[in-house]
Amino acid sequence: MNKVPASHVFAAGSWIALPDSARVVAVTLSSLDRDSERQTPPLSVPPPLSNVARIQRGDSLAAFLKRHGVTQEQLKDFNPGLELNALTVGRELQIAKASSGQSVLAVRPLGSGGAAWPERKPLPTADQPDLLKPPIVGYQWPTKGVFTSGYGWRWGRMHKGIDIANNTGTPIVAARDGVVSFSGWRGAYGYLVEIKHSDGESTRYAHNSRLLVKKGQIVPRGARISLMGSTGRSTGPHLHFEIRRSGGAALNPLIKLPARQA
Repeated sequence: MNKVPASHVFAAGSWIALPDSARVVAVTLSSLDRDSERQTPPLSVPPPLSNVARIQRGDSLAAFLKRHGVTQEQLKDFNPGLELNALTVGRELQIAKASSGQSVLAVRPLGSGGAAWPERKPLPTADQPDLLKPPIVGYQWPTKGVFTSGYGWRWGRMHKGIDIANNTGTPIVAARDGVVSFSGWRGAYGYLVEIKHSDGESTRYAHNSRLLVKKGQIVPRGARISLMGSTGRSTGPHLHFEIRRSGGAALNPLIKLPARQA
Protein backbone atom coordinates (compact mmCIF):
# COMPACT_ATOMS: atom_id res chain seq x y z
CA MET A 1 0.00 0.00 0.00
CA ASN A 2 2.92 2.36 0.70
CA LYS A 3 5.18 1.02 -2.09
CA VAL A 4 8.12 0.34 0.25
CA PRO A 5 9.87 -2.96 1.17
CA ALA A 6 9.00 -4.78 4.41
CA SER A 7 12.36 -3.70 5.86
CA HIS A 8 11.56 0.02 5.41
CA VAL A 9 11.67 2.18 8.56
CA PHE A 10 9.28 5.15 8.47
CA ALA A 11 10.88 8.43 9.52
CA ALA A 12 9.25 10.72 12.06
CA GLY A 13 6.78 13.01 10.32
CA SER A 14 6.13 10.67 7.38
CA TRP A 15 2.66 9.59 6.25
CA ILE A 16 1.50 5.99 6.13
CA ALA A 17 -1.51 4.25 4.54
CA LEU A 18 -3.16 1.40 6.43
CA PRO A 19 -6.08 -0.94 5.65
CA ASP A 20 -9.30 -0.26 7.51
CA SER A 21 -9.00 -3.66 9.22
CA ALA A 22 -5.86 -2.43 11.02
CA ARG A 23 -7.46 0.73 12.40
CA VAL A 24 -8.40 -0.71 15.80
CA VAL A 25 -4.77 -1.59 16.50
CA ALA A 26 -3.24 1.44 14.77
CA VAL A 27 -5.04 4.04 16.90
CA THR A 28 -3.62 2.47 20.06
CA LEU A 29 0.03 2.86 18.98
CA SER A 30 1.86 5.76 20.61
CA SER A 31 4.02 6.22 17.48
CA LEU A 32 0.98 7.18 15.40
CA ASP A 33 -1.10 10.34 15.74
CA ARG A 34 -4.71 9.19 15.95
CA ASP A 35 -6.02 12.75 15.49
CA SER A 36 -4.47 12.91 12.01
CA GLU A 37 -6.65 10.15 10.54
CA ARG A 38 -8.36 11.05 7.25
CA GLN A 39 -9.92 9.33 4.26
CA THR A 40 -9.06 11.65 1.36
CA PRO A 41 -5.65 11.99 -0.36
CA PRO A 42 -3.94 15.41 -0.67
CA LEU A 43 -3.27 16.98 -4.06
CA SER A 44 0.46 16.39 -3.53
CA VAL A 45 2.95 16.08 -0.70
CA PRO A 46 4.17 19.53 0.40
CA PRO A 47 7.88 20.01 1.00
CA PRO A 48 9.20 20.47 4.51
CA LEU A 49 9.08 24.09 5.64
CA SER A 50 12.04 25.84 7.21
CA ASN A 51 11.58 28.19 10.15
CA VAL A 52 15.20 29.38 10.12
CA ALA A 53 17.24 31.55 7.75
CA ARG A 54 20.96 32.26 7.46
CA ILE A 55 22.57 35.72 7.38
CA GLN A 56 24.16 36.11 3.93
CA ARG A 57 27.33 37.98 2.99
CA GLY A 58 26.46 41.61 2.26
CA ASP A 59 23.18 41.43 4.18
CA SER A 60 21.96 44.47 6.07
CA LEU A 61 19.40 44.01 8.82
CA ALA A 62 16.80 45.79 6.70
CA ALA A 63 17.51 43.54 3.69
CA PHE A 64 17.27 40.39 5.82
CA LEU A 65 13.98 41.47 7.38
CA LYS A 66 12.51 42.46 4.01
CA ARG A 67 13.56 39.20 2.31
CA HIS A 68 11.88 37.07 4.96
CA GLY A 69 8.88 39.31 5.68
CA VAL A 70 9.48 39.81 9.40
CA THR A 71 9.78 42.89 11.59
CA GLN A 72 12.52 43.64 14.15
CA GLU A 73 10.03 42.97 16.95
CA GLN A 74 9.10 39.57 15.50
CA LEU A 75 12.76 38.66 15.01
CA LYS A 76 13.48 39.44 18.66
CA ASP A 77 10.39 37.48 19.74
CA PHE A 78 11.46 34.42 17.72
CA ASN A 79 15.09 34.71 18.97
CA PRO A 80 15.11 35.53 22.73
CA GLY A 81 18.21 37.48 23.79
CA LEU A 82 19.15 38.41 20.23
CA GLU A 83 21.38 41.48 19.87
CA LEU A 84 20.63 43.05 16.49
CA ASN A 85 23.93 44.96 16.39
CA ALA A 86 25.96 41.75 16.79
CA LEU A 87 24.74 39.71 13.81
CA THR A 88 27.41 37.88 11.79
CA VAL A 89 27.49 36.25 8.35
CA GLY A 90 26.38 32.62 8.49
CA ARG A 91 24.35 32.92 11.70
CA GLU A 92 21.01 31.14 11.61
CA LEU A 93 17.98 32.95 12.98
CA GLN A 94 14.46 31.79 13.70
CA ILE A 95 12.06 33.61 11.33
CA ALA A 96 8.81 31.88 12.36
CA LYS A 97 7.45 30.08 15.37
CA ALA A 98 8.55 26.45 15.55
CA SER A 99 6.08 23.87 14.24
CA SER A 100 4.49 21.57 16.80
CA GLY A 101 5.14 18.40 14.78
CA GLN A 102 3.77 16.42 11.86
CA SER A 103 0.84 14.03 11.38
CA VAL A 104 1.67 10.42 10.56
CA LEU A 105 -1.44 8.23 10.69
CA ALA A 106 -3.75 7.47 7.77
CA VAL A 107 -6.36 4.82 7.09
CA ARG A 108 -7.61 3.44 3.78
CA PRO A 109 -11.25 2.29 3.88
CA LEU A 110 -11.57 -1.02 2.01
CA GLY A 111 -14.75 0.11 0.28
CA SER A 112 -13.29 3.17 -1.42
CA GLY A 113 -10.42 1.53 -3.27
CA GLY A 114 -8.27 4.66 -2.89
CA ALA A 115 -5.42 5.47 -0.56
CA ALA A 116 -6.12 7.85 2.31
CA TRP A 117 -3.59 10.24 3.78
CA PRO A 118 -3.41 12.50 6.83
CA GLU A 119 -3.37 16.25 6.65
CA ARG A 120 -0.34 17.99 8.09
CA LYS A 121 -1.05 20.08 11.17
CA PRO A 122 -1.71 23.74 10.30
CA LEU A 123 1.34 25.93 9.83
CA PRO A 124 1.84 28.29 12.77
CA THR A 125 1.15 31.32 10.56
CA ALA A 126 -1.58 29.86 8.33
CA ASP A 127 -5.25 29.77 9.24
CA GLN A 128 -6.37 26.60 7.43
CA PRO A 129 -9.89 25.14 7.41
CA ASP A 130 -10.53 21.43 8.06
CA LEU A 131 -9.18 19.49 5.06
CA LEU A 132 -11.44 16.54 5.91
CA LYS A 133 -14.39 18.51 4.56
CA PRO A 134 -15.21 18.25 0.84
CA PRO A 135 -13.49 20.99 -1.23
CA ILE A 136 -15.58 24.05 -1.99
CA VAL A 137 -15.98 24.70 -5.70
CA GLY A 138 -15.64 28.25 -7.01
CA TYR A 139 -13.95 31.46 -5.90
CA GLN A 140 -14.34 33.68 -2.85
CA TRP A 141 -13.11 37.23 -2.29
CA PRO A 142 -9.46 37.08 -1.16
CA THR A 143 -9.63 39.95 1.34
CA LYS A 144 -11.78 42.70 2.83
CA GLY A 145 -11.43 46.35 1.96
CA VAL A 146 -12.35 49.08 -0.51
CA PHE A 147 -12.52 48.19 -4.19
CA THR A 148 -10.26 50.82 -5.76
CA SER A 149 -9.52 49.67 -9.30
CA GLY A 150 -11.03 47.27 -11.81
CA TYR A 151 -9.74 45.13 -14.66
CA GLY A 152 -8.91 46.85 -17.98
CA TRP A 153 -6.90 49.70 -19.49
CA ARG A 154 -5.59 52.19 -16.93
CA TRP A 155 -3.04 54.99 -17.33
CA GLY A 156 -2.05 53.76 -20.79
CA ARG A 157 -1.42 50.14 -19.78
CA MET A 158 -3.49 47.01 -19.20
CA HIS A 159 -4.43 46.43 -15.56
CA LYS A 160 -4.72 42.64 -15.47
CA GLY A 161 -6.49 42.34 -12.15
CA ILE A 162 -8.45 44.22 -9.50
CA ASP A 163 -7.26 46.25 -6.50
CA ILE A 164 -8.68 46.10 -2.98
CA ALA A 165 -7.29 48.59 -0.45
CA ASN A 166 -7.12 48.26 3.33
CA ASN A 167 -4.59 48.65 6.15
CA THR A 168 -1.15 47.04 6.06
CA GLY A 169 -1.39 43.64 7.74
CA THR A 170 -4.96 42.89 6.60
CA PRO A 171 -5.20 39.09 6.04
CA ILE A 172 -5.18 37.77 2.47
CA VAL A 173 -6.77 34.34 1.93
CA ALA A 174 -6.73 31.81 -0.91
CA ALA A 175 -9.66 32.50 -3.20
CA ARG A 176 -9.83 28.81 -4.13
CA ASP A 177 -8.26 25.43 -3.25
CA GLY A 178 -4.86 24.86 -4.86
CA VAL A 179 -1.10 24.44 -4.56
CA VAL A 180 1.30 27.36 -4.09
CA SER A 181 3.38 27.61 -7.29
CA PHE A 182 5.31 30.76 -6.26
CA SER A 183 5.91 32.66 -3.04
CA GLY A 184 8.53 35.39 -3.02
CA TRP A 185 9.67 38.66 -4.56
CA ARG A 186 8.70 39.37 -8.19
CA GLY A 187 9.58 42.88 -9.40
CA ALA A 188 6.60 45.22 -9.76
CA TYR A 189 4.36 42.69 -7.97
CA GLY A 190 6.47 43.02 -4.82
CA TYR A 191 5.98 40.07 -2.50
CA LEU A 192 3.75 37.75 -4.53
CA VAL A 193 1.86 34.51 -3.92
CA GLU A 194 0.67 32.50 -6.92
CA ILE A 195 -1.63 29.50 -6.52
CA LYS A 196 -2.26 26.84 -9.17
CA HIS A 197 -5.74 25.29 -9.23
CA SER A 198 -6.90 21.83 -10.33
CA ASP A 199 -8.36 22.98 -13.68
CA GLY A 200 -5.17 24.79 -14.70
CA GLU A 201 -6.29 28.26 -13.69
CA SER A 202 -4.13 30.24 -11.27
CA THR A 203 -4.53 33.23 -8.95
CA ARG A 204 -2.00 35.93 -8.05
CA TYR A 205 -1.89 37.97 -4.86
CA ALA A 206 0.55 40.91 -5.06
CA HIS A 207 2.13 43.74 -2.98
CA ASN A 208 2.08 41.73 0.29
CA SER A 209 3.93 42.87 3.41
CA ARG A 210 4.42 39.29 4.63
CA LEU A 211 4.17 35.84 3.04
CA LEU A 212 2.65 33.02 5.12
CA VAL A 213 3.03 30.10 2.68
CA LYS A 214 5.84 28.41 0.76
CA LYS A 215 6.08 26.97 -2.78
CA GLY A 216 4.57 23.47 -2.95
CA GLN A 217 2.22 23.97 0.00
CA ILE A 218 -1.39 22.82 -0.37
CA VAL A 219 -3.84 25.56 0.59
CA PRO A 220 -7.62 25.15 0.89
CA ARG A 221 -9.99 27.96 0.01
CA GLY A 222 -10.08 30.53 2.80
CA ALA A 223 -6.61 29.71 4.19
CA ARG A 224 -4.52 32.74 5.17
CA ILE A 225 -1.62 33.03 2.71
CA SER A 226 -0.21 36.54 3.27
CA LEU A 227 -0.70 39.97 4.80
CA MET A 228 -1.59 43.08 2.81
CA GLY A 229 1.17 45.58 2.08
CA SER A 230 2.56 48.04 -0.43
CA THR A 231 5.66 46.32 -1.84
CA GLY A 232 6.75 46.53 -5.47
CA ARG A 233 5.12 49.10 -7.76
CA SER A 234 2.43 50.34 -5.38
CA THR A 235 1.11 53.70 -4.21
CA GLY A 236 -0.36 52.44 -0.94
CA PRO A 237 -1.37 49.27 0.94
CA HIS A 238 -3.67 47.15 -1.19
CA LEU A 239 -4.08 43.72 -2.76
CA HIS A 240 -3.66 43.36 -6.52
CA PHE A 241 -5.58 40.17 -7.38
CA GLU A 242 -5.44 38.33 -10.71
CA ILE A 243 -7.06 35.21 -12.15
CA ARG A 244 -5.24 33.56 -15.07
CA ARG A 245 -6.54 30.93 -17.49
CA SER A 246 -4.68 27.61 -17.92
CA GLY A 247 -2.74 29.13 -20.85
CA GLY A 248 -1.64 32.14 -18.77
CA ALA A 249 -3.99 34.80 -20.16
CA ALA A 250 -5.53 37.13 -17.58
CA LEU A 251 -9.30 37.45 -17.22
CA ASN A 252 -11.54 39.81 -15.28
CA PRO A 253 -11.76 38.42 -11.71
CA LEU A 254 -15.25 39.86 -11.31
CA ILE A 255 -16.49 37.20 -13.76
CA LYS A 256 -15.47 34.49 -11.30
CA LEU A 257 -16.00 36.15 -7.91
CA PRO A 258 -19.39 36.17 -6.18
CA ALA A 259 -21.50 39.30 -6.63
CA ARG A 260 -20.85 40.57 -3.12
CA GLN A 261 -17.81 40.39 -0.88
CA ALA A 262 -18.46 38.37 2.24
